[in-house]
Amino acid sequence: MIEALTAKLRNQASRRGADKRYDMNQLQSFEAALNRSGHSLKQFRSILEFGCSYGRLTRHLFSLVPEAKISGCDIIAKDILWCRNRYPEGKFLVNQAKPPVAFAGAEFDFIYSYSVFTHLSEENHLNWLKELSRILKPGGVMLHTVHSPLCLERIQMFSPHRLPSYQLGKPVEEFLRSGTEYHYIPYGPDELEYGLTILTKEYVSRVWPAQGNLRVLDFVEGAIAAYPEGCQDIVVVTKEK
Repeated sequence: MIEALTAKLRNQASRRGADKRYDMNQLQSFEAALNRSGHSLKQFRSILEFGCSYGRLTRHLFSLVPEAKISGCDIIAKDILWCRNRYPEGKFLVNQAKPPVAFAGAEFDFIYSYSVFTHLSEENHLNWLKELSRILKPGGVMLHTVHSPLCLERIQMFSPHRLPSYQLGKPVEEFLRSGTEYHYIPYGPDELEYGLTILTKEYVSRVWPAQGNLRVLDFVEGAIAAYPEGCQDIVVVTKEK
């Protein structure tokens, strides 16, 4: 009995350790991408995680950047309630599937998201970029992850069973040659705003700047391994002063 309980506690501790390593690796990838354009998590004093869920990444910021005001928002109300109860020093709001979100204009100098823009329809994608630009300070920085065609190449190699979900209609190689800039497949007729999104670096460079006086600082392809969903690219933008 005691041995079984000890083994269970060890397994739980091991899982917590693995989860923290996973989280910290992602945050280090964010830091590395920011460093490439002369920025750092340490410089920001008001930070928002867009799509924070239950605070998987947000929770680490309280110790990594203790001087900053930390906020999060998500569409899942129970996750936001969890964050409010667990991290009372932060500010957590429920947002809807579409903008706006109840933060003040120019409230944050850094906004980031992990695997949100990988799931949005193009219209919702652009509307959220405009809304996030509204609540970003002039000179502030945003970091978002996306799925580019490289994601499909990784899926084809490492988890080909996932490819049918993307409904490419042709082999990956032909799809990549087709020049499609924004490919979106909704999860279903009741979830038209959420699904699977593939977009290109060229799309980001051409379209994102117009969504709120933004300037693309960097596009880091394959920055985060995300098996079985291939990989996530990191886009870093700033809002012009």
